Amino acid sequence: MNAVVGLDQDAGRGVRASRRLGIPALPGGWLGHALAIAGRDARREARTGRRVVGAGVLALLILLACAFALGSDAEQLRAAAPGVLWVAVVFSGALAAGPAFADDAEHGTLEGLLLAPVDRSAVFAGKLVGTAGLMGLVECALLPAAAVLFDAPLLRLDVVAALAVSTVGFAALATLLGAAAVGARGRELLVPVLALPLATPLLIAGAQATGSADAGQPWLPLALAAAAVYVGGGLLLIDHALEEST
Repeated sequence: MNAVVGLDQDAGRGVRASRRLGIPALPGGWLGHALAIAGRDARREARTGRRVVGAGVLALLILLACAFALGSDAEQLRAAAPGVLWVAVVFSGALAAGPAFADDAEHGTLEGLLLAPVDRSAVFAGKLVGTAGLMGLVECALLPAAAVLFDAPLLRLDVVAALAVSTVGFAALATLLGAAAVGARGRELLVPVLALPLATPLLIAGAQATGSADAGQPWLPLALAAAAVYVGGGLLLIDHALEEST
């Protein structure tokens, strides 16, 4: 009897937590929960702008520094454009993804999020959507800026497709690492340090697909496969990552 009462109390705390967090307590609402979490994070970011502004400034600084360092040789600039673009995307993406779970821990809402009657994979999906959205906003400014600074033909559909696919994959990996590192010291450094080597297959495929129209055809499916592995791995491992970090 005491066990039943305890379960009822836990369920009640979970429902109250979900209401405080703005997550609808609907049975079978996995997609609704994920979108509610993404929307809540988007509203928080709209109030502060901390993640997107920091990531955007870092990305543009990388572009400017590399453009001036490479000089005025047009051919050299065009050849370096895909690599520089991806360096900016990766470092700004790691900066944007790092606080995905850390912000909840700092505001004291992470425990409530974990108590809420929401599948952990839905939590991961919501954080992934939010992080990918932030990276996408940065890339909307980054891509035309890189095309102008490096005089490179980057405003093409195949480049946009490669960026979109690789952004989702990298956001999934960085979000999972952010969840695993939420309770660690120096977590701001752990996410980029761990994400860069683990994301190497995705980054190689994405950069090659961005390099030229001819290279986009064989490399884009590889980027898509790598992104699918990172997203699937995140959905499967998020529960373990959160348990170990909290």
